[in-house]
Amino acid sequence: MNKKLINIIEKLKKQSISGICVFYCLITLFSCDTKEKEDSIEKPNIIIILTDDLGYNDLECFGAKDSGIKTPNIDYLAKEGMRFTDWQSANSVCAPSRGAILTGRYGPRSGQVVVPHPQDQNQYEHLGLYQDQLTIAEILKPLGYATAALGKWHLGEHYDYRPLRHGFDTYYGEMHNIHIGKKGELYRGDHSTNEFVRYENIHKKITEEAKGLMQKANEKKTPFFIYLSHYLVHGPWEPSKEFATEEEWELRMKHKGGLNHKVYPAMVRELDWHVGEITAELERLGIAENTMVIFTSDNGPWLTRDTVRSAGSSWPLRGSKFNTFEGGHRVPTIIKYPKKIPKGIVANQMVSSMDILPTIADIVGVKIPEKRIIDGKSIWSILQQKGDKKSPHEVLFGYHGKNLQTVRKGAWKLHLTRTKKSVPFYAEKEWGRGTLDSISSPLLFNLDLDIGEENNVARANPEIVNALLKEAKQARKELGDWNMTGSDEHDYNGFKGDLHKRPIGNRKK
Repeated sequence: MNKKLINIIEKLKKQSISGICVFYCLITLFSCDTKEKEDSIEKPNIIIILTDDLGYNDLECFGAKDSGIKTPNIDYLAKEGMRFTDWQSANSVCAPSRGAILTGRYGPRSGQVVVPHPQDQNQYEHLGLYQDQLTIAEILKPLGYATAALGKWHLGEHYDYRPLRHGFDTYYGEMHNIHIGKKGELYRGDHSTNEFVRYENIHKKITEEAKGLMQKANEKKTPFFIYLSHYLVHGPWEPSKEFATEEEWELRMKHKGGLNHKVYPAMVRELDWHVGEITAELERLGIAENTMVIFTSDNGPWLTRDTVRSAGSSWPLRGSKFNTFEGGHRVPTIIKYPKKIPKGIVANQMVSSMDILPTIADIVGVKIPEKRIIDGKSIWSILQQKGDKKSPHEVLFGYHGKNLQTVRKGAWKLHLTRTKKSVPFYAEKEWGRGTLDSISSPLLFNLDLDIGEENNVARANPEIVNALLKEAKQARKELGDWNMTGSDEHDYNGFKGDLHKRPIGNRKK
């Protein structure tokens, strides 16, 4: 797609023209482009398989220590594709990390810094994925892609923030989490199907939906982009009976879906089965060779100080979901694209979930407008193992809510000072294992020598600390912090109140 079409997207978004009108205009314009240009664009099918709360040590191909974890189908992806050992999620909770995947931007730049709660009227109306953000679906749709979002959305349930406002032709699933003891309300497109399902029954529905979409696109010879966002392995901790041992099933029933590490392996095995269904369907349709499968997690595992009431493993990393230690941000990631990516490669470069959008843009020939800042970088040269295979990032920042907490540069990682009043409510010690409620002076770790972030070497390396503090100062100017607004920080659509406080359940459906 040429720069002219991208600029049209930008102008129409600023004028708040509806997504449907935007895309009718773009499709018409695009069809007028020359046949030669259209034929020159690489058009692989693309599937993002996004898991929920899967830890760094929760797959066999990542050295899982729990003997109950068996992942032959995901391991096959790794064998046939590329496995990343230093893939950084942009956030350690789901909504900001998901927004970063779809937009390639840090949360403050896109307005996605906390998880919008659907039962809080103020958050429901004002927080979500805003329509002025450019998503992967929106750069692919004008190229003729069929686009679909399936499963957990979690980027705002208000009409203005739903998937169909962001370039997706279709959506199917429960937009939020399914809570313990509750059923989820299934949506198709913008409308409820009036069907309510339990957690254990929803996974096969979205897998079958994905297979059906692949079949239809293949029949029409249309490339597709499927954003398949699993509820597994997030709670409730209710594996389907067919994937659980007798002991696991008894514990699952005993704890009634509550957080429990002993039923967790069954959920990972269940996830692996679903991945196998997708890869098998690609093979059956004869399109596996030209399909890019991106498998990753939104953040690290849900670990607490109570080892029984925890799920998953981030070994050998410190931390978990809800904090900015490596266990919250470094996630297991695999990319398979047989036509272009060598198989069996292990990539150790520091890369980010924000890199997905610019990499896809690079592959299909889309030029992002210069005025739109994309924080992610293309890793196409790493994937192809050609040219400069270094990390494209000089530095990566770790935000928790609006609070800038970490600066990563090469092997060095600096944890910035913080107090309880500077962090969102879920960043307190009670939520994540290893969380520090306050830090009075910066902590510096060399991840090459100390991947577990155990030995603070700040005092021995004052020059490194000062260099990273300068990076943090620049980031604050641009992206803001808990007590200041950055020059390119997105507004929050008129939100009133403190983004870091617990939501109030005051919305009537």
